[in-house]
Amino acid sequence: MTGQGRRRASRAFSVLTGLALLAGCSDVPYDAPAFSFLSSYKSAQAGAPVLLSNANWWKSFNDPTLDALIETGLAGNLSLDIARERVTEAEAIQRSVPQSAFLSPRAGVRGERDENGRTDTRASASLGFDWIVDIYGGRRAQIDAAGARIEVADAEVDAARLLLLLNIANAYVDLRYQQASLALRQSELASRRQTLELIERLQQGNAATQVDVVKARALVSETRSEIPAIRAAIDAARNEIAVLSGKVPGTLGIDLDKGVRQPRVSLSPEVGIPADLLRNRPDIRVAERRYYAAFRDVAAARADLYPQLSLSGTITRSSLSGAAGTEYFFGPALTFPILPNTARRANVEQRESLVRQTHTQWKLTVLEAIRDVETSLADYAAALSAQRSAEETVRLYKEVVTLTRQIVTRDGATIRDLIDAEQNVSSANTTLAATLRRAGRSFVALNVNLGSGHGAGEPG
Repeated sequence: MTGQGRRRASRAFSVLTGLALLAGCSDVPYDAPAFSFLSSYKSAQAGAPVLLSNANWWKSFNDPTLDALIETGLAGNLSLDIARERVTEAEAIQRSVPQSAFLSPRAGVRGERDENGRTDTRASASLGFDWIVDIYGGRRAQIDAAGARIEVADAEVDAARLLLLLNIANAYVDLRYQQASLALRQSELASRRQTLELIERLQQGNAATQVDVVKARALVSETRSEIPAIRAAIDAARNEIAVLSGKVPGTLGIDLDKGVRQPRVSLSPEVGIPADLLRNRPDIRVAERRYYAAFRDVAAARADLYPQLSLSGTITRSSLSGAAGTEYFFGPALTFPILPNTARRANVEQRESLVRQTHTQWKLTVLEAIRDVETSLADYAAALSAQRSAEETVRLYKEVVTLTRQIVTRDGATIRDLIDAEQNVSSANTTLAATLRRAGRSFVALNVNLGSGHGAGEPG
């Protein structure tokens, strides 16, 4: 190396060292956002938050049909497939970040004819080398931000999985509610027909009036008119479940008429608050990773404000009609940003604003998660209490109907008493079915809001 070359290399090394020292002072460490959960929950007054281990919460229904539907849905849901593909897309985006070092080979052959008509063959091959020195961590920041967006996409898969569990479980609870309603209407129809026959017999003995007969017939007709809408709701729930499972309606392959009963749960409402809500809730993880990605984007934008140092070189081998030669080149290059630097500084300010926005969004997401959990706990506790009362109401009204039937024939009660008693049983049964539906849906909502089951169906 010549003296001039050594001086050039020495100056480049001095510049590189100075920039490296400056870069070391400009790297701002990342502090993950934190939230004090213990003082935020109403239930925390009784003690510290606890870990609710309820990953496969739907199995608390003890319903093999629901278990099969969940398994089918996790394997075939199309929205879940789309979410998984977004992870693949995010991984590809990270790989597309420009490399810090790369080779650029070139080769070519051509023929040239001189003034005497002779043809000379000229061949050349070169290998170029470029290395961009990542002094300010711009490229590293780009890779980190892209990695955070992979984690965002991965958390969104968990969110899609929770949404699927919510939708399938709710659709199944609704289906069983409609099927129970159909059974109730059919049983009620049979009971009212029986009452109509009794009233018609009493009319023949002048113990009932024509008005009583007409009212009994109207009740039979009223009950019959409610059945078609319930059947349509059952079909709609079946179709919803099929589509959620990735199947064409009518091709689900799971018998939804087998063992028809409304799902019941008995989990105590005093489940506490899981201390790892931050980890369980995919939306909170999405918000935190978006904040981190925005934070790293600022570092990448700031790196563009400073000069860029690169080392490059080429080796060229050429020949002309048998005569060959080799040329070498290697040296540093320092690229300065265009001045004035207004546009790039504005880009940094924009990125910094996005950091503040994403941090605020994270705090909002956490607050909304706490609200969701507390609301779900209250709703679930209320639904269980209402369910117990509704069950007792049905039992008592059924007893009233039995006693009224016995004394009507002995003139101890009127036909109106019997009709009223049957209507009370019908209303009580309808209320119980709706209460069971509410309890089931509130149990589903509670677990989804806790983030339980976010990893369901994943290997390992």
